[in-house]
Amino acid sequence: MSDTGRTTFADRLERIDTIHAAGGAFEAEGSLGRSYFDARRPRERRTLPVRALALMLVGALLFKGALLAQIGTETYDRRVAELQAGSALDRVGGWAMQADAPTRWIAAELRTLLY
Repeated sequence: MSDTGRTTFADRLERIDTIHAAGGAFEAEGSLGRSYFDARRPRERRTLPVRALALMLVGALLFKGALLAQIGTETYDRRVAELQAGSALDRVGGWAMQADAPTRWIAAELRTLLY
């Protein structure tokens, strides 16, 4: 003979597993449970990390300015020209490292602070 209590319990466990697999949980009647908060939670948006990109740009400008202030304009321009005469990756690096107006301004400010 089979025990009806055991089959009822097994059926209940199967139902619980199905509910949990679907992302549900047990909540008391009238309470604000997980389903209430999950339905009203704002969806996570994937946006461009503007702050991180801006900090990277400022860091690169400070790095270039510090190099220009440390080694001088002639040496810096010569090294950038050597980069631009190299392989494709070196040309990209030479383009990124060329001394533009903000870099020259930062270098001038650093020279007055450090020397």
